[in-house]
Amino acid sequence: MEKVLVEGGWKKRLVRHVGTAKDDLDLAVLLKEAQKTLSEFRRPNQLTLPFPAGGGVSGLRTVGEYHYGAELVLGHLFDRLGISEEGLSGGLCRQLVIARMLYPVSKRRTAQFLNRHFNASLDEDQIYRFMDQLSKRQESILATVRDYLLKQYPGSIGYLFYDVTTLYFETDREDQDAQDLPGLRKRGYSKDHRDDLPQVVLGLAVNAMGMPLGYRLYSGNTYEGNTLMDGIDEILAMLPNSNLGVVADAGMLSAKNLAALEERHLTYIVGARLKSLPRPIQDEVTSLDFSKGPIRELSLGSRRLVVSYSRSRAEKARSGRERSVARLERLIAKNQAVRKHPYLDFTVKEKPKLNLQAIEASARWDGIKGYLTNSPDLPAAQVIDRYTDLYKVEQSFRMSKTDLRIRPAFHFKRERIEAHVVICMLALCVMRMLEEAVAPFGMTVGAAIDELNSAKSAIVQLGERQFLIPPAYSASLTRLIQSLGLVT
Repeated sequence: MEKVLVEGGWKKRLVRHVGTAKDDLDLAVLLKEAQKTLSEFRRPNQLTLPFPAGGGVSGLRTVGEYHYGAELVLGHLFDRLGISEEGLSGGLCRQLVIARMLYPVSKRRTAQFLNRHFNASLDEDQIYRFMDQLSKRQESILATVRDYLLKQYPGSIGYLFYDVTTLYFETDREDQDAQDLPGLRKRGYSKDHRDDLPQVVLGLAVNAMGMPLGYRLYSGNTYEGNTLMDGIDEILAMLPNSNLGVVADAGMLSAKNLAALEERHLTYIVGARLKSLPRPIQDEVTSLDFSKGPIRELSLGSRRLVVSYSRSRAEKARSGRERSVARLERLIAKNQAVRKHPYLDFTVKEKPKLNLQAIEASARWDGIKGYLTNSPDLPAAQVIDRYTDLYKVEQSFRMSKTDLRIRPAFHFKRERIEAHVVICMLALCVMRMLEEAVAPFGMTVGAAIDELNSAKSAIVQLGERQFLIPPAYSASLTRLIQSLGLVT
């Protein structure tokens, strides 16, 4: 018998009648004939479950689970990058990238995760040996990724967004300089407020979608402004005829960097250090009348200084200053130790007092922010909008540090630190691709990864055979899978 849908309802239909038995011998013959006939209708690889009278499945046991949805979707997005694993352990780069997105832990626990949920057979040493191979291939792998992004998202390369972060290590030992190579882990200015620990400096360039176009690792004591042109020149080598614009924060603002960008005929937008400008220009900025509009512009030779005013920004600055002044007043009144502060006057050593002139001078800048550009035609409002898009690289750093846990606290060899960052950058790229794919469905990338994490297949065993039971997908995940053209 089989069930068929007839006029909106399920009905039983006779497939074939084998015969009628009058005694036990006839019944035995007919059962053998029925089993032979049933095999003709069974689909290829169909699992036959012997249900006993009690309703359970005799001998059927669950022996594991497989991240089927994540393998399907994240594996597909990784494959789009076109990375050849020739010369590497087959498929391991793909597995490590997927694992980094789902379960960013140590390499030992990553091996356990892949063994348990991806039918792998790995140990920690295999992953480390792979990372040694990967570090030798990092340039070609990143070039392949850039090539894919340039071809797939050409409209996102009009501007390059660049920023720097630091990654610290849980060790007191700095790397020694070699004859031809400076040590990588060094103490320096830490953006994580861990100046007490060795670190590396990571410079990252992304496109308008936050996808990594290039990155470089520097010794931990490297000044961030000295990293800008390395990344720019590397990408320019791939785009010799492009009209590329560069967006960076005020940390990149140096006369040397701006001159280098202009020598390469590049337009740029950088955050302006208004309080470092010559005094006449500072006075001109603070005397601007914003009552007629929140954006004003000054000419600095061949460069433009765009200045904006925000009431909410002014209120935030005023509130913060008032809290600082109130705190200083309490400390002074109690004769408690007070560290050096721009709002204090220490001319009388016995007891500092508030510097009212410094407080008044600070108030003049409330709500004011500046942007420096050499673009002659870009409207001032668009200059600000482009600079605001710099949050994409800052967001990529946050995703790398939180979602992917890029900080390689337990890697010590240069090759493995480099390979670890390559894996994290590939995972970041796949996350951004996933983010773009799920946006039409109103999903965030975090929600999508949660959905994929829950779309697991059951591995069941019956006798000596194992079978994979596919998951039931949610409606949103089904739409995503269909939009990617995948077959489940």
